[in-house]
Amino acid sequence: MSARLRIDLGALTANYRVFQRAAEPGSAAGVVKADGYGLGAPQVGVALWEAGCRDFFVATAAEGVRLRSALPEARIFVFEGALDDSVAALAGAALVPVLNHPAQAALWRRDGGDRPCAVHVDTGMHRLGFPPDTPAETFAGLHLELLMTHLACADEPGHPMNRRQLEAFAAARSRLPGVPVSIGNSAATLSGTEWAGDLARPGIGLYGGNPFVSASSPVAPVETLEGRVLQVRRGGAGERVC
Repeated sequence: MSARLRIDLGALTANYRVFQRAAEPGSAAGVVKADGYGLGAPQVGVALWEAGCRDFFVATAAEGVRLRSALPEARIFVFEGALDDSVAALAGAALVPVLNHPAQAALWRRDGGDRPCAVHVDTGMHRLGFPPDTPAETFAGLHLELLMTHLACADEPGHPMNRRQLEAFAAARSRLPGVPVSIGNSAATLSGTEWAGDLARPGIGLYGGNPFVSASSPVAPVETLEGRVLQVRRGGAGERVC
């Protein structure tokens, strides 16, 4: 027998319920990018749907199209946003692009029609997103369903960067009142409701990974790697193993 990876979908759904409770009075989505962190996005997605999850995040439009075939009624957000070669796929599969810069906003306004979208605000991660002081006029004519950001140091709950990012995000929220928000990844969601927002986005924690640098985590392992032991040997002190 070669190595075997056991996947416990019961542990996955139990972990989801941990995040759902932590996100209340909001709700928790399921991040299933990278093929459900390598476990199979359709299978993971269906298990989460049956546990009550209704919102999902993927990295690319191609991932979203594949997930849509398994989850016809879910709301599926796409982190990469709208690209010239993905608009048709986004629209055809009723996916929600997470817009990251003005060119994407202009593209979706032109080709997305009145279909919904989300907006990512970069409050200090320096990866993707609009600056926090972006004028509200930039998003005129767009059907915004979600305003989101990502905390760079959420794995260290006491890090001062977390509070600075939350304050920067509050300024962005004030320009777009009434739009639901998403802040918390796995670690942030477990750190208190103010860090989660209306829609939390747990990723690695769903799959049993500890999202904290030094704190313990309430989630259970989802994967177990097994292999056959072919032989056990005893070596004396000073002997070499080659």
